[in-house]
Amino acid sequence: MEPKALIELAKQIEAEPEYDADLCRTAFDQVEVHLPEIDKEMIRKGALGTVDAVLLIVDHGLPGWTISMHGTASERHGDWTTSLRRSDTQDNDAVIGIGKGPKLSNTLVAALLKALAHRPPEAAF
Repeated sequence: MEPKALIELAKQIEAEPEYDADLCRTAFDQVEVHLPEIDKEMIRKGALGTVDAVLLIVDHGLPGWTISMHGTASERHGDWTTSLRRSDTQDNDAVIGIGKGPKLSNTLVAALLKALAHRPPEAAF
């Protein structure tokens, strides 16, 4: 999937108020393509959409990256912003993923997809 398509998929996931199994499966099929070194079982668990499962994929796929989560915990009216960046000591990272939306796990997935979309093709994280 091309970077533009990854970003569009991330936007769809951000807009979802709940977990959407089909969207998450599509997202993690792409994570598997872009991070082939990640264990397949870990990818399948990530597609379940839990925060812990997505964090584990970020940990293995983007080791050492900083994860920031800010928001309001509300079952019906959550408002989350999640960012993934190489470092929290600089504010000029070349690659950054930011997800926003009502569901925390969805914002993590969206941030991961956006980070992958902004990565130069030949670059390793």
